[in-house]
Amino acid sequence: MSPPSGYILLSPAELSRLRLQAAVWEPEAEALLDQIGVAHGWRCVDLGCGAVGILAALARRIGPEEEGGRVIGVETDPLLLAAARDLIAAEGLTTAEVRGTDTVATGLPARSFDLVHGRFLLAQPAGGGGRERRLLAEMLRLTRPGGIVALQEPDSSAWSCWPPRPEFDELKALLLEACRLGGGDFDAGRRVHALFREIGLTDVRLRSAVLGLPPRHPYRRFPIMFAACARRRILAASLASERALDRLIAACEAIAADDSVIVQSFIVTQVWGRKPFL
Repeated sequence: MSPPSGYILLSPAELSRLRLQAAVWEPEAEALLDQIGVAHGWRCVDLGCGAVGILAALARRIGPEEEGGRVIGVETDPLLLAAARDLIAAEGLTTAEVRGTDTVATGLPARSFDLVHGRFLLAQPAGGGGRERRLLAEMLRLTRPGGIVALQEPDSSAWSCWPPRPEFDELKALLLEACRLGGGDFDAGRRVHALFREIGLTDVRLRSAVLGLPPRHPYRRFPIMFAACARRRILAASLASERALDRLIAACEAIAADDSVIVQSFIVTQVWGRKPFL
């Protein structure tokens, strides 16, 4: 199927970034699943699973095939779809599969899943057309009465370095604006708790995580990797000249490599709630 409006097919470099991101945040995803209590026999959906998502973490928890559990990943980008299928084959995740369909119109059966999860879906360029509301409606549609809807979304407020460096803050501001211009919201984590209450979920809970990134940690380069993805949008919107953008990227490369500088990640806000029985 065709990608949604505004969707940009990803490059191999972006695939590498997303794999790193999944690995970095895996312990926090495991903590979220502990809180939710995912158990043997659960049927789960990981919307926008990308190359990795939380497919393996879910598959480990739902038990063997004979207990009836199933994990379905949903992904649109062909490169990520292929990578996710390779992961499933390589790790022998016999209870998992990935389908190439849109996160807001999956075609999966309604009221059939114990957990419907998405990570960084509201942060991504959305393509307009009320896509955020359509996504929430699809998550509700898929979830069985009494089942769980969960989102993990970023909040940029903690994303920083110390001592402060103006170039870090300037590049961060460019990236947030580029995300906004594309229809995404890199601060969506602040809104999810209220959104879940608005759509009628009950027992809505929240957990937040932020990472201190030690010297030589590859995720210290996240601003540079993000800038490579957003470069065309930044330049097309005249948010910065090519020369200015390259200057900021070089400065952030130096910050990432400087062992005397403390780098802290953005916040990942994890929110989950229960679909009412009525």
